[in-house]
Amino acid sequence: MDSSKYPVPHPQVAARVVDGEAVIILADSGEVNVLNPVGTRIWELTDGTRSVLQIADAIVAEYEVTPDAALQDVTEFLQKLVDASMLTLQAAPGKVGLTDSRIRT
Repeated sequence: MDSSKYPVPHPQVAARVVDGEAVIILADSGEVNVLNPVGTRIWELTDGTRSVLQIADAIVAEYEVTPDAALQDVTEFLQKLVDASMLTLQAAPGKVGLTDSRIRT
């Protein structure tokens, strides 16, 4: 995965953070995925304004992890989300729209 890409939620995904865990529903299949707290934090950072590298940098700042390990773990995790059609990658930054179901309450 190119660490300069900007991950954003796939348009067919609905998600909400409940009690510190992201609950992601794939509209096409109805599949429900629940992320652990670190996965949830990464998900929250995938708003289209941060590159993969910037997300890894944020994880380094918030958790006890080396930059190399964070980049590897974030890249692998995001690739799994891309492969599962939960995220897409953009070449340039762009904010996710206000109608995005990721808005937390």
